[in-house]
Amino acid sequence: MSRIVASTRLTTCGVVDEGRAVRLEFLDSDGQPVCVEFPFDQAESIVMTLPRMLSQALQQRTRDTSSRYVFPLGRWSIESCSESSFIATLCTEEGFQVSFAIPFDACRAIAQALRHEAESGMGQDGHDQSTQQPRLLN
Repeated sequence: MSRIVASTRLTTCGVVDEGRAVRLEFLDSDGQPVCVEFPFDQAESIVMTLPRMLSQALQQRTRDTSSRYVFPLGRWSIESCSESSFIATLCTEEGFQVSFAIPFDACRAIAQALRHEAESGMGQDGHDQSTQQPRLLN
């Protein structure tokens, strides 16, 4: 049986072992400091899994399968990556950021979808006319 350690407060996060691992330090339910260290590959898997788990938790809490955990966009950047793709970096005001390598064909499709949504979402008076219902665009 697995040992469960319940965190009450995250205290410190850091990169260790010359970038080979990440460390999360927190207080357990007894107020005692606990540290978990993940090798780079495992940390990558956790980062890829957590956003989906947050959405699943939100769906269970709200009993609404259309709910999803959304990060508010603070800033973004696009830079060249190769002859066939760009790197798009999306950041929140709180410092969370994620980067995607996006092939040029996908960039064109995203640009068209954004343009279409912007045009259909704004009325002639310049006010937002979009609905609250999400639509899949690809």
